[in-house]
Amino acid sequence: MIKNLSKKIITSSIAISIAILFSACSKDQILLKTYSPPKKQTEVKQMLEVGDSTSGYLNLEIYDDKKYIINNISSKEDGSIVAKNLIASIKKYITQTNFISINDVADQSTVSLDMKIIQLKFEESSNSINGFVKVEFNIRKGEPIYTQSYKYVIKRYSRAGRQSLPSKAEILSKASDYLAKKLIKDISPLQTQKIVELAPLPSELKYTIKYAKGGNYEGAIKAMLNYKGDKEYEYYFNLALYYEGLASQEDDMAFLAKADKYYNLAMQNGGAEEELVIKGKLKFDNFYKIIQKIAEQKIQNAKENGNSKYELLD
Repeated sequence: MIKNLSKKIITSSIAISIAILFSACSKDQILLKTYSPPKKQTEVKQMLEVGDSTSGYLNLEIYDDKKYIINNISSKEDGSIVAKNLIASIKKYITQTNFISINDVADQSTVSLDMKIIQLKFEESSNSINGFVKVEFNIRKGEPIYTQSYKYVIKRYSRAGRQSLPSKAEILSKASDYLAKKLIKDISPLQTQKIVELAPLPSELKYTIKYAKGGNYEGAIKAMLNYKGDKEYEYYFNLALYYEGLASQEDDMAFLAKADKYYNLAMQNGGAEEELVIKGKLKFDNFYKIIQKIAEQKIQNAKENGNSKYELLD
């Protein structure tokens, strides 16, 4: 009898533990676009000063010259593949924000970005691939003003044989993308994503959370604005998140301004003592500052470049 009772107690305890764990993991969350700031902001500021930037941002010119690809490589063909992929990836990540403008190279008195492939090895066997890529990036105005190197290790193995592994082109493309992204993370804001937790809402408004999870931020906002009940910090916090979500879809500063307004109202209506709101607002404030700079830079770039698109050098 005691043994059976003990089993029941243990079983009940496990059930309770599972229920608690499930409830802890069932928080309502949405995924939003955001931007990470440059990792090396001090260095970026120094480059701006040397570059005499009138816009307050760094204007780069990509300098693609074969003399910067040195000979410590497994083949010239591989070096050419990596170099072309590096330029494409750098352009892709920089133009996500236009925080740094890109132009064709005019002369060596301008601020330019060049690269050296320090080391490139690529070895294949019947069931493995091994290699190593190391690249040095130089931002220069005549002489280098910022130099940084990054490396990528290639190590692939498959019992099924070489045919089941990625092709050389795929691997070198991934390596180039990784190396370019490392540079851009250091000197420019980079587009990323963040998971945000929503505050609990009254039963009459819970369906707006489903709207938001499905990406229907307009529907969620409309329902929230039509709500006539009591409005606490949870209401304003979620409304701010809905506007932030809509802004990420539409790339519209006006929606971000409204998100900022409702984050502040959430703080004023009890949220200043809630960790969820405090952390959420802090993340938004940092994001909002970056977005404002990006918007200003896009206008500046349009003026300087005459709305022309940068074309890759051959």
